[in-house]
Amino acid sequence: MGAIGALGQQNTRQSPENSTYNRKAESLRRQAAKEFARALNRATKTAASGKPELAVDWCHYAATVTWLVNPGFFYCRQMEQLLAEIGRRHLRSAPDPSPSANPPRRFLHLMTGAYEKGGHTRVVSRWIETCAQHAPLEHHSILVSMQKDDPLPAWLGQSAQKTGGELIVFPPGMSWLQMAEDIRLRSFEFDVVILHIHPNDPLSNIAFYDQPRPALFFKHADHLFTLGQDVAQVVADFRRVGREMSLHFCSRTPRKVLLPLPLLDEGYVSRDRADARKKLGLPTDALIALTIGESDKFIPVHGYSFSAVVQSLCATNPRVLVLAIGPSESEPFPGLGKLVGGRFKPAGVVLDPDLLELYYRAADVYLDAYPVGSSTAVLDAARHGLPAQRLSVPDQCLMWSDDPALDSVLHADTNQDAYIGRVLEWLDWPEGKRSALGARFRDAVIRDHVGASWKSKWLDPAIKALGRSAEKIENVGLDHDDGLESHFPGLGTLTVQADWFDGMLIAGAILSSGDIQRSIRISGVFRSIRPLLFNTTGDGTVRMRVLMFRALISSCLPMWIRMPVRRLRRVRREDHQYQVEDRSQKS
Repeated sequence: MGAIGALGQQNTRQSPENSTYNRKAESLRRQAAKEFARALNRATKTAASGKPELAVDWCHYAATVTWLVNPGFFYCRQMEQLLAEIGRRHLRSAPDPSPSANPPRRFLHLMTGAYEKGGHTRVVSRWIETCAQHAPLEHHSILVSMQKDDPLPAWLGQSAQKTGGELIVFPPGMSWLQMAEDIRLRSFEFDVVILHIHPNDPLSNIAFYDQPRPALFFKHADHLFTLGQDVAQVVADFRRVGREMSLHFCSRTPRKVLLPLPLLDEGYVSRDRADARKKLGLPTDALIALTIGESDKFIPVHGYSFSAVVQSLCATNPRVLVLAIGPSESEPFPGLGKLVGGRFKPAGVVLDPDLLELYYRAADVYLDAYPVGSSTAVLDAARHGLPAQRLSVPDQCLMWSDDPALDSVLHADTNQDAYIGRVLEWLDWPEGKRSALGARFRDAVIRDHVGASWKSKWLDPAIKALGRSAEKIENVGLDHDDGLESHFPGLGTLTVQADWFDGMLIAGAILSSGDIQRSIRISGVFRSIRPLLFNTTGDGTVRMRVLMFRALISSCLPMWIRMPVRRLRRVRREDHQYQVEDRSQKS
Protein backbone atom coordinates (compact mmCIF):
# COMPACT_ATOMS: atom_id res chain seq x y z
CA MET A 1 0.00 0.00 0.00
CA GLY A 2 1.37 3.43 -0.96
CA ALA A 3 1.69 6.48 1.23
CA ILE A 4 -1.55 7.97 -0.02
CA GLY A 5 -3.55 4.82 0.61
CA ALA A 6 -2.07 4.32 4.07
CA LEU A 7 -2.74 7.89 5.07
CA GLY A 8 -6.22 7.63 3.67
CA GLN A 9 -6.90 4.76 6.07
CA GLN A 10 -5.53 6.78 8.97
CA ASN A 11 -7.77 9.70 8.12
CA THR A 12 -10.91 7.58 8.35
CA ARG A 13 -10.32 7.41 12.09
CA GLN A 14 -10.45 11.11 12.87
CA SER A 15 -11.26 12.19 16.41
CA PRO A 16 -14.55 13.96 17.20
CA GLU A 17 -12.81 17.19 18.24
CA ASN A 18 -11.73 17.70 14.65
CA SER A 19 -15.26 17.68 13.27
CA THR A 20 -15.73 21.48 13.40
CA TYR A 21 -12.41 22.07 11.69
CA ASN A 22 -13.22 19.45 9.07
CA ARG A 23 -16.57 21.02 8.28
CA LYS A 24 -15.01 24.46 7.86
CA ALA A 25 -12.19 23.07 5.72
CA GLU A 26 -14.64 21.15 3.54
CA SER A 27 -16.73 24.30 3.14
CA LEU A 28 -13.63 26.19 1.97
CA ARG A 29 -12.76 23.37 -0.40
CA ARG A 30 -16.23 23.48 -1.95
CA GLN A 31 -16.01 27.26 -2.29
CA ALA A 32 -12.63 26.97 -4.01
CA ALA A 33 -13.87 24.30 -6.43
CA LYS A 34 -16.99 26.35 -7.24
CA GLU A 35 -15.01 29.54 -7.84
CA PHE A 36 -12.48 27.66 -9.96
CA ALA A 37 -15.29 26.25 -12.13
CA ARG A 38 -16.82 29.73 -12.51
CA ALA A 39 -13.48 31.24 -13.55
CA LEU A 40 -12.79 28.41 -16.00
CA ASN A 41 -16.22 28.90 -17.55
CA ARG A 42 -15.57 32.65 -17.93
CA ALA A 43 -12.14 31.93 -19.43
CA THR A 44 -13.66 29.57 -21.99
CA LYS A 45 -16.31 32.10 -23.03
CA THR A 46 -13.91 35.04 -23.28
CA ALA A 47 -11.46 32.98 -25.35
CA ALA A 48 -14.29 32.02 -27.72
CA SER A 49 -15.28 35.70 -28.07
CA GLY A 50 -11.79 36.69 -29.20
CA LYS A 51 -10.39 38.04 -25.91
CA PRO A 52 -7.33 35.87 -25.27
CA GLU A 53 -5.68 38.18 -22.73
CA LEU A 54 -8.78 38.25 -20.53
CA ALA A 55 -9.16 34.47 -20.89
CA VAL A 56 -5.62 34.00 -19.59
CA ASP A 57 -6.40 36.42 -16.75
CA TRP A 58 -9.34 34.24 -15.73
CA CYS A 59 -7.17 31.11 -15.80
CA HIS A 60 -4.52 32.86 -13.71
CA TYR A 61 -7.17 33.94 -11.20
CA ALA A 62 -8.66 30.43 -11.02
CA ALA A 63 -5.24 28.94 -10.22
CA THR A 64 -4.63 31.68 -7.64
CA VAL A 65 -7.80 30.60 -5.82
CA THR A 66 -6.54 27.02 -5.66
CA TRP A 67 -3.19 28.27 -4.32
CA LEU A 68 -4.95 29.66 -1.26
CA VAL A 69 -7.26 26.69 -0.67
CA ASN A 70 -6.69 23.35 -2.36
CA PRO A 71 -10.08 22.34 -3.83
CA GLY A 72 -9.33 18.61 -3.76
CA PHE A 73 -7.70 18.32 -7.20
CA PHE A 74 -4.27 19.08 -8.59
CA TYR A 75 -4.71 19.22 -12.37
CA CYS A 76 -7.32 20.32 -14.91
CA ARG A 77 -6.90 19.10 -18.46
CA GLN A 78 -9.63 21.44 -19.73
CA MET A 79 -7.72 24.52 -18.56
CA GLU A 80 -4.42 23.23 -19.89
CA GLN A 81 -5.99 22.62 -23.30
CA LEU A 82 -7.67 26.05 -23.30
CA LEU A 83 -4.34 27.79 -22.69
CA ALA A 84 -2.65 25.64 -25.34
CA GLU A 85 -5.31 26.63 -27.86
CA ILE A 86 -4.71 30.31 -27.07
CA GLY A 87 -1.02 29.80 -27.80
CA ARG A 88 -1.79 27.91 -31.01
CA ARG A 89 -4.05 30.68 -32.29
CA HIS A 90 -2.16 33.79 -31.29
CA LEU A 91 1.60 33.12 -31.17
CA ARG A 92 3.71 33.66 -34.24
CA SER A 93 5.54 30.73 -35.74
CA ALA A 94 9.04 30.20 -34.44
CA PRO A 95 12.16 29.31 -36.43
CA ASP A 96 13.34 25.75 -36.49
CA PRO A 97 15.56 25.07 -33.50
CA SER A 98 19.25 24.45 -33.96
CA PRO A 99 20.27 20.81 -33.57
CA SER A 100 20.44 19.86 -29.92
CA ALA A 101 23.56 18.41 -28.43
CA ASN A 102 23.56 14.81 -27.26
CA PRO A 103 23.68 14.86 -24.31
CA PRO A 104 22.00 18.25 -23.90
CA ARG A 105 24.27 21.10 -22.86
CA ARG A 106 22.15 24.24 -23.05
CA PHE A 107 19.54 24.57 -20.28
CA LEU A 108 16.97 27.31 -19.70
CA HIS A 109 15.51 27.50 -16.19
CA LEU A 110 12.13 29.24 -16.39
CA MET A 111 10.92 30.94 -13.21
CA THR A 112 7.88 33.07 -12.42
CA GLY A 113 9.63 35.01 -9.66
CA ALA A 114 12.81 34.76 -7.61
CA TYR A 115 13.18 35.74 -3.95
CA GLU A 116 15.85 36.17 -1.32
CA LYS A 117 14.02 33.91 1.13
CA GLY A 118 12.19 30.66 0.48
CA GLY A 119 13.41 27.36 -0.88
CA HIS A 120 12.47 27.26 -4.55
CA THR A 121 14.84 30.05 -5.66
CA ARG A 122 17.73 28.38 -3.86
CA VAL A 123 16.87 25.11 -5.59
CA VAL A 124 17.56 26.76 -8.96
CA SER A 125 20.80 28.30 -7.73
CA ARG A 126 22.04 25.07 -6.14
CA TRP A 127 21.04 23.03 -9.19
CA ILE A 128 23.12 25.27 -11.46
CA GLU A 129 26.04 25.51 -9.01
CA THR A 130 26.19 21.72 -8.86
CA CYS A 131 26.26 21.47 -12.66
CA ALA A 132 28.92 24.19 -12.82
CA GLN A 133 31.18 22.04 -10.62
CA HIS A 134 30.49 18.61 -12.11
CA ALA A 135 29.42 19.30 -15.72
CA PRO A 136 31.67 22.14 -16.93
CA LEU A 137 30.49 21.84 -20.55
CA GLU A 138 26.87 22.67 -19.64
CA HIS A 139 25.47 26.18 -19.90
CA HIS A 140 22.55 27.20 -17.69
CA SER A 141 20.55 30.40 -18.11
CA ILE A 142 17.60 31.66 -16.06
CA LEU A 143 14.53 33.51 -17.34
CA VAL A 144 12.31 35.24 -14.75
CA SER A 145 9.01 36.27 -16.30
CA MET A 146 7.05 38.12 -13.58
CA GLN A 147 9.47 39.55 -11.04
CA LYS A 148 7.62 42.87 -10.71
CA ASP A 149 9.10 45.07 -7.99
CA ASP A 150 10.62 42.29 -5.87
CA PRO A 151 14.41 42.60 -5.63
CA LEU A 152 16.36 39.82 -7.30
CA PRO A 153 18.89 38.00 -5.13
CA ALA A 154 22.37 38.73 -6.46
CA TRP A 155 23.52 35.15 -5.93
CA LEU A 156 21.00 33.82 -8.48
CA GLY A 157 22.57 35.56 -11.46
CA GLN A 158 26.04 34.70 -10.20
CA SER A 159 25.13 30.99 -10.35
CA ALA A 160 24.19 31.25 -14.04
CA GLN A 161 27.34 33.23 -14.85
CA LYS A 162 29.52 30.39 -13.51
CA THR A 163 28.31 28.22 -16.40
CA GLY A 164 28.54 30.96 -19.03
CA GLY A 165 24.80 31.51 -18.85
CA GLU A 166 22.80 34.66 -18.18
CA LEU A 167 19.92 35.93 -16.07
CA ILE A 168 17.02 37.29 -18.16
CA VAL A 169 14.30 39.30 -16.44
CA PHE A 170 11.21 40.52 -18.27
CA PRO A 171 10.28 44.16 -17.64
CA PRO A 172 6.88 44.89 -16.06
CA GLY A 173 3.97 45.81 -18.28
CA MET A 174 4.24 43.04 -20.85
CA SER A 175 1.01 41.26 -21.81
CA TRP A 176 0.50 37.53 -21.39
CA LEU A 177 0.91 36.87 -25.11
CA GLN A 178 3.99 39.07 -25.37
CA MET A 179 5.68 37.18 -22.53
CA ALA A 180 4.64 33.79 -23.89
CA GLU A 181 5.94 34.60 -27.36
CA ASP A 182 9.24 35.86 -26.00
CA ILE A 183 9.64 32.73 -23.86
CA ARG A 184 8.88 30.53 -26.84
CA LEU A 185 11.38 32.25 -29.15
CA ARG A 186 14.14 32.25 -26.53
CA SER A 187 13.60 28.56 -25.76
CA PHE A 188 14.81 27.62 -29.25
CA GLU A 189 18.31 28.66 -28.23
CA PHE A 190 18.39 25.83 -25.67
CA ASP A 191 18.33 22.04 -25.64
CA VAL A 192 16.13 21.64 -22.54
CA VAL A 193 13.72 23.87 -20.63
CA ILE A 194 13.40 23.35 -16.86
CA LEU A 195 10.16 24.69 -15.37
CA HIS A 196 10.37 26.10 -11.83
CA ILE A 197 7.16 28.10 -12.21
CA HIS A 198 4.56 29.21 -9.69
CA PRO A 199 1.44 27.03 -9.55
CA ASN A 200 -0.74 29.80 -11.06
CA ASP A 201 1.61 30.70 -13.94
CA PRO A 202 -0.10 30.06 -17.33
CA LEU A 203 2.80 31.16 -19.55
CA SER A 204 4.33 27.72 -20.12
CA ASN A 205 1.02 26.32 -21.30
CA ILE A 206 0.75 29.10 -23.89
CA ALA A 207 4.39 29.24 -24.97
CA PHE A 208 4.96 25.48 -25.27
CA TYR A 209 1.53 24.39 -26.50
CA ASP A 210 3.11 22.06 -29.10
CA GLN A 211 6.06 20.96 -26.93
CA PRO A 212 8.68 22.55 -29.23
CA ARG A 213 11.53 21.85 -26.81
CA PRO A 214 12.07 19.03 -24.29
CA ALA A 215 10.72 20.30 -20.97
CA LEU A 216 11.17 18.99 -17.43
CA PHE A 217 8.75 20.30 -14.82
CA PHE A 218 10.33 20.43 -11.34
CA LYS A 219 7.28 20.47 -9.03
CA HIS A 220 8.52 22.46 -6.08
CA ALA A 221 4.87 22.95 -4.99
CA ASP A 222 3.69 19.36 -5.24
CA HIS A 223 0.91 19.86 -2.67
CA LEU A 224 -0.94 22.39 -4.85
CA PHE A 225 -2.98 22.52 -8.02
CA THR A 226 -0.45 23.44 -10.69
CA LEU A 227 -0.58 24.68 -14.28
CA GLY A 228 2.00 23.67 -16.88
CA GLN A 229 1.96 19.89 -16.56
CA ASP A 230 0.76 19.02 -20.06
CA VAL A 231 3.67 20.77 -21.79
CA ALA A 232 6.32 18.74 -19.95
CA GLN A 233 7.71 15.43 -21.15
CA VAL A 234 8.91 14.69 -17.62
CA VAL A 235 7.49 15.76 -14.25
CA ALA A 236 10.04 15.57 -11.43
CA ASP A 237 8.77 15.40 -7.85
CA PHE A 238 11.19 15.96 -5.00
CA ARG A 239 9.34 13.71 -2.52
CA ARG A 240 7.95 10.18 -2.78
CA VAL A 241 4.52 11.23 -1.55
CA GLY A 242 4.49 13.98 -4.19
CA ARG A 243 5.42 11.52 -6.93
CA GLU A 244 2.67 9.14 -5.84
CA MET A 245 0.19 12.01 -5.95
CA SER A 246 1.39 12.92 -9.45
CA LEU A 247 0.97 9.34 -10.63
CA HIS A 248 -2.59 9.10 -9.32
CA PHE A 249 -4.12 12.54 -9.68
CA CYS A 250 -2.29 14.57 -12.35
CA SER A 251 -1.69 14.58 -16.08
CA ARG A 252 -1.16 11.12 -17.52
CA THR A 253 1.10 12.29 -20.37
CA PRO A 254 4.51 13.09 -18.79
CA ARG A 255 6.87 10.55 -17.32
CA LYS A 256 7.04 10.80 -13.53
CA VAL A 257 10.44 10.69 -11.82
CA LEU A 258 11.86 11.37 -8.38
CA LEU A 259 14.37 14.23 -8.14
CA PRO A 260 15.29 15.19 -4.56
CA LEU A 261 16.27 18.75 -3.69
CA PRO A 262 19.87 19.68 -4.53
CA LEU A 263 22.14 21.04 -1.81
CA LEU A 264 25.63 22.50 -1.84
CA ASP A 265 28.25 21.07 0.46
CA GLU A 266 30.47 23.94 1.44
CA GLY A 267 32.63 21.69 3.57
CA TYR A 268 32.03 20.48 7.08
CA VAL A 269 32.95 23.07 9.68
CA SER A 270 33.63 21.79 13.17
CA ARG A 271 30.63 22.95 15.16
CA ASP A 272 32.21 25.04 17.92
CA ARG A 273 29.01 25.50 19.92
CA ALA A 274 30.57 27.63 22.62
CA ASP A 275 31.96 30.14 20.12
CA ALA A 276 28.69 30.31 18.16
CA ARG A 277 26.62 30.76 21.31
CA LYS A 278 28.93 33.47 22.57
CA LYS A 279 28.55 35.40 19.31
CA LEU A 280 24.75 35.00 19.42
CA GLY A 281 24.49 35.87 23.10
CA LEU A 282 23.10 32.45 24.03
CA PRO A 283 23.78 30.49 27.24
CA THR A 284 26.61 27.99 26.78
CA ASP A 285 25.07 25.36 29.06
CA ALA A 286 21.61 25.25 27.41
CA LEU A 287 20.27 22.39 25.32
CA ILE A 288 19.28 24.21 22.14
CA ALA A 289 16.67 23.02 19.66
CA LEU A 290 16.59 24.95 16.38
CA THR A 291 13.67 25.26 13.97
CA ILE A 292 13.40 27.19 10.69
CA GLY A 293 10.35 27.99 8.58
CA GLU A 294 8.01 30.76 7.53
CA SER A 295 5.59 31.64 10.31
CA ASP A 296 2.52 30.26 8.52
CA LYS A 297 4.08 26.78 8.51
CA PHE A 298 3.54 26.66 12.29
CA ILE A 299 -0.20 27.52 12.35
CA PRO A 300 -1.85 24.69 14.37
CA VAL A 301 -3.99 22.16 12.51
CA HIS A 302 -6.18 19.40 13.93
CA GLY A 303 -4.65 19.69 17.38
CA TYR A 304 -1.07 19.55 16.09
CA SER A 305 0.61 22.55 17.68
CA PHE A 306 4.28 23.51 17.66
CA SER A 307 3.54 25.82 20.58
CA ALA A 308 2.48 22.78 22.62
CA VAL A 309 5.74 21.06 21.68
CA VAL A 310 7.78 24.01 22.92
CA GLN A 311 5.85 24.15 26.19
CA SER A 312 6.25 20.41 26.76
CA LEU A 313 9.97 20.44 26.03
CA CYS A 314 10.59 23.40 28.32
CA ALA A 315 8.42 21.98 31.12
CA THR A 316 10.16 18.59 31.03
CA ASN A 317 13.76 19.74 30.79
CA PRO A 318 14.73 23.07 32.42
CA ARG A 319 17.83 23.40 30.20
CA VAL A 320 15.90 23.41 26.91
CA LEU A 321 15.97 26.55 24.77
CA VAL A 322 14.10 26.65 21.45
CA LEU A 323 15.39 28.99 18.72
CA ALA A 324 12.98 29.75 15.86
CA ILE A 325 14.13 31.33 12.58
CA GLY A 326 11.15 32.73 10.66
CA PRO A 327 8.58 33.24 13.45
CA SER A 328 8.58 36.62 15.20
CA GLU A 329 7.56 37.80 18.66
CA SER A 330 4.09 38.63 17.36
CA GLU A 331 3.33 35.64 15.13
CA PRO A 332 2.40 32.88 15.07
CA PHE A 333 2.81 32.42 18.84
CA PRO A 334 2.49 35.81 20.61
CA GLY A 335 3.43 35.53 24.27
CA LEU A 336 4.93 32.04 23.99
CA GLY A 337 8.38 33.24 25.04
CA LYS A 338 7.01 34.76 28.24
CA LEU A 339 4.92 31.66 28.91
CA VAL A 340 8.03 29.43 28.98
CA GLY A 341 10.21 31.84 30.90
CA GLY A 342 12.10 33.24 27.91
CA ARG A 343 13.19 29.84 26.63
CA PHE A 344 11.48 30.29 23.26
CA LYS A 345 13.42 32.82 21.21
CA PRO A 346 11.96 33.75 17.79
CA ALA A 347 14.56 35.50 15.64
CA GLY A 348 12.36 36.47 12.70
CA VAL A 349 13.66 36.22 9.14
CA VAL A 350 17.43 35.71 8.88
CA LEU A 351 18.89 36.34 5.41
CA ASP A 352 22.55 36.72 6.34
CA PRO A 353 24.14 33.29 5.58
CA ASP A 354 26.95 33.84 8.08
CA LEU A 355 24.45 34.56 10.85
CA LEU A 356 22.37 31.54 9.87
CA GLU A 357 25.52 29.43 10.01
CA LEU A 358 26.03 30.52 13.61
CA TYR A 359 22.54 29.30 14.52
CA TYR A 360 23.26 25.89 13.02
CA ARG A 361 26.54 25.66 14.93
CA ALA A 362 24.90 26.72 18.18
CA ALA A 363 22.17 24.05 18.09
CA ASP A 364 22.13 20.56 19.57
CA VAL A 365 19.13 19.20 17.63
CA TYR A 366 16.83 20.35 14.84
CA LEU A 367 13.01 20.39 14.89
CA ASP A 368 11.31 20.45 11.50
CA ALA A 369 8.48 22.96 11.23
CA TYR A 370 4.99 21.52 11.43
CA PRO A 371 2.13 20.96 10.68
CA VAL A 372 3.73 22.18 7.40
CA GLY A 373 7.27 20.94 7.00
CA SER A 374 10.18 22.96 5.63
CA SER A 375 12.05 20.51 3.41
CA THR A 376 14.99 22.68 2.40
CA ALA A 377 15.62 23.80 5.98
CA VAL A 378 15.52 20.31 7.50
CA LEU A 379 17.92 18.99 4.85
CA ASP A 380 20.29 21.90 5.48
CA ALA A 381 20.17 21.14 9.20
CA ALA A 382 20.99 17.48 8.59
CA ARG A 383 23.82 18.53 6.26
CA HIS A 384 25.22 20.52 9.19
CA GLY A 385 25.32 17.33 11.27
CA LEU A 386 22.26 18.00 13.44
CA PRO A 387 19.90 15.17 14.46
CA ALA A 388 16.72 16.15 12.59
CA GLN A 389 13.28 15.36 14.00
CA ARG A 390 10.23 15.34 11.69
CA LEU A 391 6.52 14.77 12.12
CA SER A 392 4.29 13.11 9.54
CA VAL A 393 0.85 14.61 10.21
CA PRO A 394 -1.75 12.16 8.82
CA ASP A 395 -4.28 14.93 8.15
CA GLN A 396 -1.68 16.90 6.13
CA CYS A 397 0.07 14.08 4.33
CA LEU A 398 1.37 16.25 1.49
CA MET A 399 2.72 18.92 3.82
CA TRP A 400 5.50 17.15 5.73
CA SER A 401 9.19 16.81 4.87
CA ASP A 402 9.14 13.38 3.24
CA ASP A 403 12.68 12.47 2.17
CA PRO A 404 14.33 9.10 1.39
CA ALA A 405 17.75 10.15 2.70
CA LEU A 406 16.40 11.18 6.09
CA ASP A 407 14.22 8.07 6.21
CA SER A 408 17.29 5.90 5.68
CA VAL A 409 18.50 7.11 9.09
CA LEU A 410 15.23 7.50 10.97
CA HIS A 411 11.57 7.53 9.99
CA ALA A 412 9.46 10.51 11.01
CA ASP A 413 7.17 10.15 14.00
CA THR A 414 3.43 10.08 13.32
CA ASN A 415 2.09 11.70 16.48
CA GLN A 416 3.02 14.70 18.57
CA ASP A 417 3.78 12.82 21.80
CA ALA A 418 6.28 10.56 20.02
CA TYR A 419 7.84 13.63 18.37
CA ILE A 420 8.36 15.25 21.77
CA GLY A 421 9.57 12.05 23.41
CA ARG A 422 12.26 11.43 20.82
CA VAL A 423 13.59 15.01 21.09
CA LEU A 424 13.76 14.75 24.89
CA GLU A 425 15.60 11.43 24.52
CA TRP A 426 18.17 13.01 22.20
CA LEU A 427 18.72 15.90 24.60
CA ASP A 428 19.36 13.45 27.43
CA TRP A 429 22.11 11.72 25.46
CA PRO A 430 25.80 12.56 25.91
CA GLU A 431 27.01 15.03 23.32
CA GLY A 432 29.12 12.38 21.60
CA LYS A 433 26.11 10.14 20.99
CA ARG A 434 24.08 13.05 19.56
CA SER A 435 26.99 13.98 17.31
CA ALA A 436 27.22 10.41 16.03
CA LEU A 437 23.53 10.46 15.07
CA GLY A 438 23.99 13.86 13.43
CA ALA A 439 26.89 12.47 11.41
CA ARG A 440 24.64 9.67 10.10
CA PHE A 441 22.09 12.25 8.98
CA ARG A 442 24.81 14.29 7.29
CA ASP A 443 26.25 11.27 5.45
CA ALA A 444 22.80 10.28 4.16
CA VAL A 445 22.05 13.80 2.90
CA ILE A 446 25.45 14.06 1.20
CA ARG A 447 24.77 10.79 -0.66
CA ASP A 448 21.35 11.80 -2.03
CA HIS A 449 21.39 15.60 -2.25
CA VAL A 450 24.90 16.92 -2.82
CA GLY A 451 27.28 17.31 -5.74
CA ALA A 452 28.23 14.59 -8.20
CA SER A 453 26.26 11.99 -6.25
CA TRP A 454 22.97 13.92 -6.62
CA LYS A 455 23.65 14.63 -10.27
CA SER A 456 24.51 11.07 -11.30
CA LYS A 457 21.90 9.34 -9.15
CA TRP A 458 18.94 11.66 -9.74
CA LEU A 459 19.43 14.52 -12.21
CA ASP A 460 21.06 12.63 -15.09
CA PRO A 461 18.35 9.92 -15.23
CA ALA A 462 15.65 12.63 -15.12
CA ILE A 463 17.23 14.42 -18.10
CA LYS A 464 17.67 11.15 -19.99
CA ALA A 465 13.97 10.42 -19.45
CA LEU A 466 13.18 13.38 -21.72
CA GLY A 467 14.25 11.32 -24.70
CA ARG A 468 12.12 8.29 -23.92
CA SER A 469 8.51 7.62 -24.74
CA ALA A 470 6.11 8.21 -21.89
CA GLU A 471 5.24 5.21 -19.79
CA LYS A 472 1.59 4.24 -19.65
CA ILE A 473 0.17 5.15 -16.25
CA GLU A 474 -2.54 2.90 -14.95
CA ASN A 475 -5.94 4.54 -14.48
CA VAL A 476 -6.71 4.22 -10.79
CA GLY A 477 -10.36 5.09 -11.08
CA LEU A 478 -10.16 8.85 -11.43
CA ASP A 479 -11.34 10.74 -14.50
CA HIS A 480 -8.17 12.46 -15.65
CA ASP A 481 -10.09 14.19 -18.44
CA ASP A 482 -11.95 16.29 -15.88
CA GLY A 483 -9.78 17.48 -13.03
CA LEU A 484 -12.77 19.21 -11.45
CA GLU A 485 -14.14 15.84 -10.37
CA SER A 486 -10.92 14.38 -9.01
CA HIS A 487 -11.84 14.62 -5.34
CA PHE A 488 -10.51 11.87 -3.14
CA PRO A 489 -10.51 10.93 0.55
CA GLY A 490 -7.56 10.71 2.87
CA LEU A 491 -5.40 13.66 1.87
CA GLY A 492 -6.51 16.07 4.58
CA THR A 493 -7.71 19.59 4.11
CA LEU A 494 -4.64 20.87 2.23
CA THR A 495 -5.82 24.38 2.98
CA VAL A 496 -3.25 27.10 3.47
CA GLN A 497 -5.87 29.40 4.96
CA ALA A 498 -7.97 26.87 6.85
CA ASP A 499 -8.44 29.39 9.67
CA TRP A 500 -10.45 31.70 7.41
CA PHE A 501 -14.15 32.23 8.01
CA ASP A 502 -16.94 31.72 5.51
CA GLY A 503 -17.09 34.25 2.70
CA MET A 504 -13.44 35.36 2.73
CA LEU A 505 -12.11 33.13 -0.05
CA ILE A 506 -12.87 35.25 -3.12
CA ALA A 507 -11.83 38.49 -1.48
CA GLY A 508 -8.67 36.85 -0.16
CA ALA A 509 -7.75 35.43 -3.57
CA ILE A 510 -8.15 38.83 -5.23
CA LEU A 511 -6.30 40.75 -2.54
CA SER A 512 -3.44 38.25 -2.41
CA SER A 513 -2.35 39.04 -5.97
CA GLY A 514 -1.57 42.46 -7.33
CA ASP A 515 -1.81 41.44 -10.98
CA ILE A 516 -5.40 40.23 -11.21
CA GLN A 517 -7.20 42.06 -13.99
CA ARG A 518 -9.57 44.86 -12.94
CA SER A 519 -12.76 43.40 -14.42
CA ILE A 520 -12.12 40.17 -12.49
CA ARG A 521 -11.67 42.19 -9.30
CA ILE A 522 -14.96 43.96 -9.91
CA SER A 523 -16.74 40.65 -10.44
CA GLY A 524 -15.24 39.53 -7.15
CA VAL A 525 -16.76 42.50 -5.35
CA PHE A 526 -20.26 41.52 -6.42
CA ARG A 527 -19.68 37.87 -5.52
CA SER A 528 -18.23 38.84 -2.14
CA ILE A 529 -20.88 41.25 -0.85
CA ARG A 530 -23.30 38.75 0.62
CA PRO A 531 -20.92 36.02 1.91
CA LEU A 532 -18.32 38.46 3.19
CA LEU A 533 -20.62 40.92 4.96
CA PHE A 534 -23.58 38.84 6.04
CA ASN A 535 -22.25 35.35 6.94
CA THR A 536 -21.08 36.69 10.29
CA THR A 537 -23.34 35.06 12.85
CA GLY A 538 -21.47 34.93 16.11
CA ASP A 539 -17.98 34.62 14.66
CA GLY A 540 -16.70 37.97 15.97
CA THR A 541 -15.13 39.06 12.70
CA VAL A 542 -17.36 41.94 11.66
CA ARG A 543 -14.56 44.53 11.75
CA MET A 544 -12.15 42.25 9.85
CA ARG A 545 -14.79 41.56 7.20
CA VAL A 546 -15.56 45.25 6.72
CA LEU A 547 -11.87 46.10 6.39
CA MET A 548 -11.39 43.26 3.91
CA PHE A 549 -14.35 44.41 1.82
CA ARG A 550 -13.10 48.00 1.86
CA ALA A 551 -9.69 46.83 0.65
CA LEU A 552 -11.40 44.84 -2.10
CA ILE A 553 -13.33 47.92 -3.27
CA SER A 554 -10.16 50.02 -3.14
CA SER A 555 -8.24 47.50 -5.25
CA CYS A 556 -10.82 47.93 -8.03
CA LEU A 557 -10.35 51.69 -8.28
CA PRO A 558 -8.16 53.15 -11.04
CA MET A 559 -4.61 53.91 -9.95
CA TRP A 560 -5.09 57.69 -10.43
CA ILE A 561 -7.78 57.56 -7.73
CA ARG A 562 -6.18 54.93 -5.51
CA MET A 563 -2.80 56.64 -5.05
CA PRO A 564 -4.14 60.01 -3.77
CA VAL A 565 -6.41 58.13 -1.35
CA ARG A 566 -3.43 56.16 -0.03
CA ARG A 567 -1.43 59.36 0.43
CA LEU A 568 -4.32 61.01 2.26
CA ARG A 569 -4.66 58.04 4.61
CA ARG A 570 -0.92 58.08 5.28
CA VAL A 571 -1.01 61.81 6.09
CA ARG A 572 -3.95 61.24 8.44
CA ARG A 573 -2.13 58.40 10.23
CA GLU A 574 1.02 60.49 10.62
CA ASP A 575 -1.02 63.45 11.89
CA HIS A 576 -2.83 61.22 14.38
CA GLN A 577 0.47 59.76 15.59
CA TYR A 578 1.90 63.28 16.01
CA GLN A 579 -1.12 64.36 18.07
CA VAL A 580 -0.79 61.29 20.30
CA GLU A 581 2.91 61.92 20.88
CA ASP A 582 2.26 65.62 21.51
CA ARG A 583 -0.39 64.86 24.16
CA SER A 584 1.92 62.30 25.72
CA GLN A 585 4.75 64.85 26.04
CA LYS A 586 2.44 67.50 27.54
CA SER A 587 1.11 65.08 30.12
